[in-house]
Amino acid sequence: MMKNRIEITLGGLPYTITTTDSPEYTQRVAEHVDAAIRAITSSSKEFSLMQATALAALNICDEHLKAVASAENLRTQMKSYMDEAARTRVECVEAKRENAMLQEEVKRLKSKMGNV
Repeated sequence: MMKNRIEITLGGLPYTITTTDSPEYTQRVAEHVDAAIRAITSSSKEFSLMQATALAALNICDEHLKAVASAENLRTQMKSYMDEAARTRVECVEAKRENAMLQEEVKRLKSKMGNV
């Protein structure tokens, strides 16, 4: 696995990091974190860079945990829908089998009536 050395900026400070992720992905992550830090520092001048970084970390972690919960909820819903679809397929097969039996019964009864 190739490691990339990437220059990023967080809170106006330059950092060089080493990662196996692509430079493009790493820049996107850094931009997301930097935007979160800037949002906090621009909303209030009372926060130091360290405080803004900690609050940004909390906000990003909050977003992540909510996204994980949402994804789990979607997985649960999808499983429910797939289970319902499987039950519906079984019901459809049973209905087709019953329909075929009833059609045979109709033919048999029509034939019987024709012989009367």
